[in-house]
Amino acid sequence: MKAGVCSYCFNAPLVAGEMSFMDVIEFVGGETEADCIEPLSRYWAAGTPEIEQARAAKERIDALGLAVSCYTLDSDFAVYDDEKNAECIEQCKARLETARVLGTNTIRIDPRTSLPCEPDEADLDDVLVRISESMSEVAAAAAKKGITVGVENHGTLLGRTAQVEKMIEMVDRANFGVNIDPTNFRNVFGEDHVEAARRLAKHVVHVHAKDFYIRAEPQEGDEWRQIPSGEYVRRAVGGEGDAQWPLLLRILKEAGYDGTVSLEISDPNDIKGSVAKGVANLKRMIRELVD
Repeated sequence: MKAGVCSYCFNAPLVAGEMSFMDVIEFVGGETEADCIEPLSRYWAAGTPEIEQARAAKERIDALGLAVSCYTLDSDFAVYDDEKNAECIEQCKARLETARVLGTNTIRIDPRTSLPCEPDEADLDDVLVRISESMSEVAAAAAKKGITVGVENHGTLLGRTAQVEKMIEMVDRANFGVNIDPTNFRNVFGEDHVEAARRLAKHVVHVHAKDFYIRAEPQEGDEWRQIPSGEYVRRAVGGEGDAQWPLLLRILKEAGYDGTVSLEISDPNDIKGSVAKGVANLKRMIRELVD
């Protein structure tokens, strides 16, 4: 396995204009132990074609000895709006070329979809069918370019373990799997994130790693929040919390996964320091898998 960094770790300074994606590349390549970096489509600068920025980014990524593990796409499949749905599918297809320029054979798509009603009024079985049809179109186009597609267990609508399994079953393509983010299962839905990893491990094509302190009882401090399981969580430096990274890595390894585990959490009070430390912890735990 390889250790990577998702650019989302730097979301706050990127959105505020305090860092550019090129700045993120420089930091990850120059000041962490990471093997890989994961671009996110929302962070390209406005006014310059995406492909041009991707070429410049790839040149710097190569110079720093990094690789691109996955190109992460924002997507809203808008499954009840034919025009917006078609636009989303075509944008995902167009970004396959960006992935090729970046030198990765993996993209991540978001199962997000806008709805014509409140989420609790939606027929989620119908939404699953419709979104899987859209994802199948993207996967078919990706297959022609030798690219694998991973749907993340993301958001509050379609991120449950059983829903992700159903999407994989309905898309039913060899180049389609899951970009697994284990703690999302627990924090968003109150599911057992370790059991979710076991169930989905054979379908994993890319991994996001977040970490949290987890407590059964209420805790003092504004940083703690209650999750649907009834537990209380607070973000932790990667590898120092209670998400059981060593066990999760072992589950993935035993299922045959040998790709990148991409750090996706940082301390807002020390983003750079916490990313560097999180990567170091991740590298150590990966090494320990074979020791």
